[in-house]
Formats: sequence, C-alpha cells, structure tokens
Amino acid sequence: MKKITIYLSAILMLSLSGCTDWLDIRPENEIVLEDFWKTESQATSVLSSCYRGLILNDCIERMEVWGEVRSDNVVEGNSLYIDLFKVMNTQITPTNVYANWAPFYEVINYCNTFLYFAPNVVKSDPNFTETKLHTMEAEALTIRALCYFYLVRTFKEVPLILDPSLSDTQDYIVAKSTEREILDQIISDLLIAQKTARADYGVGAYNKGRVTVNAVNALFADVYLWDQQYDKCVETCDRILGNPALQLVDGDKLLNTVFFSGNSKESIFELQFDKDISYSFLVNSYYGYSDNNFGQLSFPVYLSKTGIYSPFNYAASATKESIKDLREKTFYGTKTNGSGSVIYKYALIQCTEKADETYAPTYRNLSTTVNWILYRLADIILMKAEASVELNNMDEALRLVNRTYLRSNLTADSLQIVNYSSKADMEKLVLRERQRELMFEGKRWFDLMRLVRRKGDPTTILAYLSPKLTGGNMQIKKMSIMNALYMPILKSELEINPKLTQNPFYEDSEFMN
Repeated sequence: MKKITIYLSAILMLSLSGCTDWLDIRPENEIVLEDFWKTESQATSVLSSCYRGLILNDCIERMEVWGEVRSDNVVEGNSLYIDLFKVMNTQITPTNVYANWAPFYEVINYCNTFLYFAPNVVKSDPNFTETKLHTMEAEALTIRALCYFYLVRTFKEVPLILDPSLSDTQDYIVAKSTEREILDQIISDLLIAQKTARADYGVGAYNKGRVTVNAVNALFADVYLWDQQYDKCVETCDRILGNPALQLVDGDKLLNTVFFSGNSKESIFELQFDKDISYSFLVNSYYGYSDNNFGQLSFPVYLSKTGIYSPFNYAASATKESIKDLREKTFYGTKTNGSGSVIYKYALIQCTEKADETYAPTYRNLSTTVNWILYRLADIILMKAEASVELNNMDEALRLVNRTYLRSNLTADSLQIVNYSSKADMEKLVLRERQRELMFEGKRWFDLMRLVRRKGDPTTILAYLSPKLTGGNMQIKKMSIMNALYMPILKSELEINPKLTQNPFYEDSEFMN
C-alpha cells in the first residue's frame, strides 16, 4: 500500500467561546492513503494543512525576505543572520539558505494532494457534496497559485508541478517551466477558484483567514498587475472595491486595529496566528517586541529625511506630500542604531500622540502574537491606481491615491493633478504612496520589479537602491543586470536534479566572488 507522510490539521470552530483560533496544527504522520480519503472531515484536515504550511516560519520568512529585504525599505538592525545580510547587500550565492524554495513546494504538494484525492470523498461520504468539494478546491487552487506567484516573481522560472508526490518511485526530476507557463497556470487556477470560492464564512477569522472570493480576486489583481494586463487588473480590483463589507480603517487606528488586533474590516486575507497554536516568530525576530525593540531589520535613516529618496516630506512641484503623515510617526520610530530606525509596524500595540506632538510607542510582549497580512483594501486601491496610470487614466489614479493618502494626512489638502503633469510623475507618486502605505509588509521589492519590467531596464531600480548600496561599483554593476534581480537556484537542488539549469547570472564567476 502507498503511504504518504503529511501534516494533517483540524479546523476548529470555537464560536461558543468567541475564540478565533481555528487552525490547530497537530501533526499525524504515516497516513495510509487507501484508508484515509473516506470522509469530509478527512478532506478538510488535508485542506487545512495547506494553510498550516503557509504559516510555518520557513515559508512566511521567505515572503518577507523575497518581498522586502532586498528593497530600499530596510537595512541592518540587530543580530542580523549572515545569509540575511548577504541578501540585503546583493551578496547572494546559490548556497544562500533563502534560495531554498522547498517550503513553498511543500505547500504546493499539500494542495496537489487535496486536489487529486478529494473528489473521491464525494463517492464515499454523502455529506460531502459536489458544492462543498468545489468550494474547497477553490481554496487549494488559490493557495497553490499564491505559492507559484511568489516563486515566479522571485526566480522567474521554476518547475511546474501539478501532481502530488505519492511514492518514492515517482520521477521528481523536473525541468523549469517558463515564466509564461507559470503565469498561465496561475491564471487558469484562479479563473476556476473565482467561480466557486465562498463569499462569506460567517465568522470573522474564517472570512479573513480562509480563501474567500475577495482573496481570490486580490491575488488575481496582483497577478494581472505583474503580467501587465492592466484592464483586467482594474476590472478585478473593482470586484473587491464594490464590496461594502470592506472599508478603510481610520488612520489613527490603523496600527492597533489592522496590525495588532488583526482581522479588521480592511483585511482581505491574512495568515492566522495564536499564542496557543502557532507563534509569528518572524515578526518577533525581524521587527521586535517589548524586550527587544530592534529586530534584525530597521528602516533606513536616509529615507526618514527630507529629500528625493524619502517617501515623506516629499517636494512635488509647488507643494509637499506627507508633511504630517501618521504613517511616518507610527510605522517606524525615531530611535536609531546608526543606519536604521526602529520599526513599529507589527511590533507595537499602539502609538499614541502626546501633547507635544511626539508619539509614544506601546510594544507587544512575547505573550502576544500577530497575524501576517497578505492582502488588505489599501493594497487593492493602490494596485488599481498603478494600473490606471498605465492605462493613462491619471484622474482616476490620483483619486485612488487620495483615498489612502488623506486618511493618514488628516490636515492636508487633496493631492492635485497640476503637481503631477506627466505619466512619469504619476508613476512615481503611486510608487511613493505604496511605499508609505505598505512598508514592511513584503511588497516593496515586487513593486520595484514591476517598474523594472515595464521599463525593460534593470538600472531603473538603482535610483531607489543606490543610497543603500555602499559596497562600491560591484554592487551597482550587479543591480544593472536583469537576471541579478532574480534569486539563484539552490546549489543542492541542481545537484539532485540534472534537468535544472542555473539562473545565468549566478554562473558568472565575476559576480560570485
């Protein structure tokens, strides 16, 4: 008989206690396949393992490292891991631990396993209807698409695996698929999920922590934006923006309500953590907490000063953006370690304005943990703004930017189109507003990569990274090569899979020294 070792977890509905701890992560190993796929509860337990895989530290850490650490948003904090330091400073080699894509392929395999076996349960359990099956398939397809979207943006070309690993006799020697093939599969999966995903689960943690049609569309909009299908991005964003249940949180409540309490009215999809089930070690390690205010990452001091690199106090023609922006006061602090400022977002409970107009932080302690937000309404608004610029709809883009801008600039006037007279000016405005709004959420590197891909010129990124690149001309030369902007394939993967080929940049000995 075939056996598969898989982590199975039960989804807990604890409505009587008012608890939102719905993901219990207790593993059961060596499940006999022929004896297992019989009931709805068994299918549900495997589906929940897809979610569990996303919140394991190896997976969620890569979301942050691949999406934020390489960008201009962060510099070294305290006790930075050596491999993390190398990623941050363009010293990446094929032996770097963050070139390991295995955590995402583990989640993909959970999804493939569910998609392969779950249809059989309909035949054996009359309570497991076709409708329930298709709803749960939408969840698995969306999670698989999310994993491949991280992989394709990070490595560009990766193996496309759609079948589960069931036995040691399977052929695991798979070549890379092209970026186009990966994106087409993601789009195909999301088109299916879009039709059958649930709109509402009736419970707050489920609505934010499980895949809903809003979550499908949020990922879909992101994919279309990356793929430069701007009309479809706008159309998909509108599906979300038309939902009255989603609303922006007031700017002075953003830190506490969205990033500490979690599952807010602004949230679309966030990974659920609870101190009794699973801890968000990434947030503690990278951003800090009450006993360790400085995590491994900090916000560059040069970005907190007025100037062409700063997203705050920015001179735009005859006016300035973000002079008294709440995000400047509550997303990072004034305490520095020399090159970087302490990060507040996710690390704090709240940041309170005092009579002298300074802000007092209240840190989380280790008895609390926080969810990790993948998509929220502000992100969707600014995705649509970015797509609108590329469609030459500047008035609409500015209207959307003002939605997020004005909630954090309470005494400011609306930004005016007269100060952004060209498409290039509007592109930069949207990019700045996304930086102000989404800093430290694992978005910035991908935002910069979309800019590079549109321009077809890797040197475009240097305008943002050059203040951070203090290692001389070699760093600048590296970041001027398109393939250098993608990660290498891990050396050990190449050794066990002869069909894989390395990203050509990492085969050049000039850059590997």
